[in-house]
Amino acid sequence: MISEAILIKQLSILLISAIKLMVAAPISYLFGYSYLHTLINTTAGGVLGVLFFYFLSRSLFRLYRNYLHRFYTITSFFKGKSGQIQPIRSQNPKPKKKFNRRNRLIVRIRSKYGMPGIIILTPVLLSIPLGTFLAMKYYSRKRNLIVWLSLSVIIWSVLLTTFVELF
Repeated sequence: MISEAILIKQLSILLISAIKLMVAAPISYLFGYSYLHTLINTTAGGVLGVLFFYFLSRSLFRLYRNYLHRFYTITSFFKGKSGQIQPIRSQNPKPKKKFNRRNRLIVRIRSKYGMPGIIILTPVLLSIPLGTFLAMKYYSRKRNLIVWLSLSVIIWSVLLTTFVELF
């Protein structure tokens, strides 16, 4: 019979691996797990995280597209005489987009390294939810995207677990 403490530790390692793989291996070792157990936990949690956030992102993008389609259908009813949608001008202009350190990093990775850069850096630098969302946003039509993301998680899991084991 598995005790509650062991189950909570196990689930917490899986959840941490699904969100931020880089910190999962050290925490697993702090819980007293062996190399093989840590490797299995971090890999399984990371791949489950990729699957969950991949399908969540896909659903969110579909919902967004359907919402926009309905919005444009409704607004086409209010077209002006020229056939163009007449913009409603508000007194407050749109605020400029603010770029912070993380936004600049994402833009730099995408422009410099493209899809391989996002896939390689997702588990360690970007985090699995953000990296999967960005990969879906920019490269959703690429074949085997989910396979590449999962492979990246597996490779990083082996590297991080081995690194923590050695040091």
